[in-house]
Amino acid sequence: MILETSNITKHFGGLKAVSGVNLKIAPGAIHSIIGPNGAGKTTLFNLITGAIPPAAGHVVFDGNDVTGWSPERLAKVGLARTFQRTSIFKNLSVVENVALAIRSREGVSRSIWQSTASEQAIVSEAMDVLGKVGLRGRDKDKAGALAHGYQRALDIAIGLALKPKLILMDEPLAGMSRGDRETIAALITELRASLGVTIVVVEHDVAMVMRLSDRITVMQHGEVIADAPPAEIRDNEAVRKAYLHGSFAA
Repeated sequence: MILETSNITKHFGGLKAVSGVNLKIAPGAIHSIIGPNGAGKTTLFNLITGAIPPAAGHVVFDGNDVTGWSPERLAKVGLARTFQRTSIFKNLSVVENVALAIRSREGVSRSIWQSTASEQAIVSEAMDVLGKVGLRGRDKDKAGALAHGYQRALDIAIGLALKPKLILMDEPLAGMSRGDRETIAALITELRASLGVTIVVVEHDVAMVMRLSDRITVMQHGEVIADAPPAEIRDNEAVRKAYLHGSFAA
């Protein structure tokens, strides 16, 4: 497994946000985490990616215990994340956003002392990443001027610029039109196929999750109530009850 959590737990006062979650992610998979609002999905992401420390349990990534590591340290070993709200710099151009992520990965900052060749290499790599998400022709556009779907694609590009082995995507389809959701879903599938990157998705669009995923983990009240391939999840009675007696099937 490329990622495992063992009894990972986080309580906020009396609220059991995540309680004893054991998660296993196979390399190269598209693995989705779903559940009703308040199920603990985003808190689990925050625990895995070092945004908050666990009260108990462990996170193992690529064979190493990374429990409590900072997001920056995790990114350097190949674990990256996109957020529910895009984390782009809206006043910078599209290519500058991706170039910033590359500099962060390499531990360098732009300065007058940086060689022209080094800067050209960074821009060239940024353009290659933009090509993977369909934004190469928009490299000079201001990021804030992009339509929402393109901003989400740019957010994914920023994550890819970190050269991750695994990328966690927090609601990548949130707030999108049906057409934009189809575009981003196709992009996620293509990235896995072309780059071999493992993708873990938290998403509310259950129908899209069923189409995209190799495996699905279902959470409720901070606990895992099911973990199986999509066909088994669809027929799971506990999952149906969690989704209000039938709305899941729809």
